[in-house]
Amino acid sequence: MPGTKPSSNRTARPANASSSEESQDCSESEKLTAGMLTKALDSLKFDICSKIELAIGRVQADIAAVREELTSSVTSLQKTVNDQGGRLKELETSAAATCDSMSAMERTVSELQSQVKVLQTKCEDLKNRSQRNNIRLVGIPEDQEGTMVIEFVSNLLQEVLRLDEKPLLDRAHRSPQAKPKPNQPPRPFIIRVHYFHVSELILRQARQLQSLSFNGRAIHIFPGLTAAEAKRRAAFRDVRKWLREIEGAGFGFCLPAKFRITVPGAKERMFTDPQLALDYVISTAPDNGAHGDISAD
Repeated sequence: MPGTKPSSNRTARPANASSSEESQDCSESEKLTAGMLTKALDSLKFDICSKIELAIGRVQADIAAVREELTSSVTSLQKTVNDQGGRLKELETSAAATCDSMSAMERTVSELQSQVKVLQTKCEDLKNRSQRNNIRLVGIPEDQEGTMVIEFVSNLLQEVLRLDEKPLLDRAHRSPQAKPKPNQPPRPFIIRVHYFHVSELILRQARQLQSLSFNGRAIHIFPGLTAAEAKRRAAFRDVRKWLREIEGAGFGFCLPAKFRITVPGAKERMFTDPQLALDYVISTAPDNGAHGDISAD
């Protein structure tokens, strides 16, 4: 037995040596692998950093380009805003001046309208007064007057109205319009009487006689009014009908179209509004409401 121990010791030593060598090999392999990994990581890190830096550079370049474009756009926009602000200020100044001018113009127009209205009233009054000697004779057949028109009309008026003498006439002629056809009404005569009191006498006689005729034809005599005055007077037709039914009532016109009313027991009144005149007559009539059907004509 003592002889076997040395042999076992000799065989054990090579096993330890092999294990040490293997450990060294593993350590060197690990060191090599770690170094390679480190290099690979460093290379990967470098690549990643390079790509990131490249991407950042591109992004920064894009941002710079966008910033430059925005700066240019903002500068242009600011210039436009400044220009528009200047124009707006000019427009505000111009609008204020125009508003002042319009206000002054409106005042002037209002004054001129008032003056025109006054002048129109005066012109209408003068025109009516210039025609107050005029009368219109309606219903005389065409071609009855011959060539001596004034003489014919003067004799006709004396005969029809039973005047003491022939009225002195300045003019007498048919209305200036186309000669009517045989089945159409004849043109009226427009007559200017020399004296105003004679024209008033003619109209008064015509109202008193009421029914006038010439050669069996009904004729009528009216004042020679302007169209506007005749229209205004015609608006009082219903009022005149009422007044004719009231005993003792008087009425008449003054230029321009002022309707004078005198009702028994009341003061004389003047009206320019037909409806107001009618309301007044109805309210003051002795038998109030007895002639309600007249106004419906």
